[in-house]
Amino acid sequence: MRTVAAVVVGLLVAAGAWAQMPEESVEFTPTVGFWFGDTLARGVQEGYDFDVTIDDDFAYGFRVGYSFTSNWALTGSFLYERANLITGSGEFLGNTNVLGKIDMTTAEIGFEGAFGHSRLVPIFNLGVGVMNMDPDSANMRSDTNFVAHMGTGFKLFFTPNVAFRFDFRGHAVNVGKNSHEDCDWWGDCSDSEDWIGLRELAIGLSFVF
Repeated sequence: MRTVAAVVVGLLVAAGAWAQMPEESVEFTPTVGFWFGDTLARGVQEGYDFDVTIDDDFAYGFRVGYSFTSNWALTGSFLYERANLITGSGEFLGNTNVLGKIDMTTAEIGFEGAFGHSRLVPIFNLGVGVMNMDPDSANMRSDTNFVAHMGTGFKLFFTPNVAFRFDFRGHAVNVGKNSHEDCDWWGDCSDSEDWIGLRELAIGLSFVF
């Protein structure tokens, strides 16, 4: 009986250790996700005097992390998405026309915290980076813009070296306007239209080395 109890305690301790990344370890996670788009206000891009929306679509890439303590890691990610550009502001069930495609390549670095003492490990992260937005429409220009993110999620460890990972992140992208001549009819020239928000749901399989 004591032997069985010792084995059970040992397994519980080992499972708890999975929640903490070993110091100086590397985590690599191939990732697939779904990004929810946002609207580029008129005047943000040349050639259009109306709102243009980046539609929702899938994104692919990878994440890497270097754990400098058992709970904190320096992270990086590289993700690619090809989405439709549509007219309007993306109203639900609204009438829209496809104007073309836009390639969005995002590279970010940041910090991640991981907490818990079980196989299910909550995480949160924040970081900054750049997003290259390359539309195939002749009326729109390619830009590389500043992006910042904040997010949360979890890891579910199957073994000490393999885990399922889920992320929810919000990305704020500074698209910048060429000018503020395109004010609305109230005369509002707010800088708020210089930013768009893209939300991300993603899953991956993490390998720890």
